[in-house]
Amino acid sequence: MTVTPYQAVPAGLGNGTPPARRQQGLSLMVHALYKSGKSSLGDSGPVPRLVMDVETAAFWTPSRKVYWDPARQTCPVPDGTWDTCIVIIHSFAELKSMLEFLNRGQHPFNSVTLDSVTTIQQRIMYQLAGDRKMERDQWYAMLRMVNMIISGYRDLITHPYRPVWAVTYVCGTHWDARMGKFRPLLQGQASDYLPYVPDVLGWIEVRPDRSRTLLIGPSPVHETGERVWGRLPLEMPIGYPGRIPGWTVEDMVLQVINS
Repeated sequence: MTVTPYQAVPAGLGNGTPPARRQQGLSLMVHALYKSGKSSLGDSGPVPRLVMDVETAAFWTPSRKVYWDPARQTCPVPDGTWDTCIVIIHSFAELKSMLEFLNRGQHPFNSVTLDSVTTIQQRIMYQLAGDRKMERDQWYAMLRMVNMIISGYRDLITHPYRPVWAVTYVCGTHWDARMGKFRPLLQGQASDYLPYVPDVLGWIEVRPDRSRTLLIGPSPVHETGERVWGRLPLEMPIGYPGRIPGWTVEDMVLQVINS
């Protein structure tokens, strides 16, 4: 397996010239109403991509795929026949095991997507309480488990010797009457904590012509924000590699590291 050196820009990302200084990738959380293009955007990071598919949404995106069962198979090697590696996730234990694997640094991936954080939280809740009401201690346990996964995957962009260039979190949305905004669909204190984790928090707006736009600037009705100091436009028409012109996750990474 060939591991891309951190000091070299991965093939297809930038002009191939090693940066003069140690560069850091981008973490991004997107939320939107159902069927708004969240999964498609998540499947547009630098290749080879790893998509942790918790709700079987990645099946329909048009990328060249390989499916990997980490419990029974070795990690696939990029051979030019696929761009996206899909791992179907059924439990918190599988997410934790995959994070441990990625932290060992012996993998080929340049971007990682979790799709979706909303479903991850639901699986954790079911693991803790089944069909019963969540008790106070279980809410605390869920917050710790969700935070560990979200922060742990985010930290892959600063891994000491095998960082990735992009970590994308897909999330549902809901109207929070208390805040008067659409916010990422999370329950308990996680809804207040997790938006702090990524570098960019964006809302996908579906236009009347069915095009999609990612909004990351201040909004009176959508929870959005960025800490990349203007390196990205506050509104970006969303594209898809080789199919739809517009911004992809890879484009955002390129813009940030080259600004």
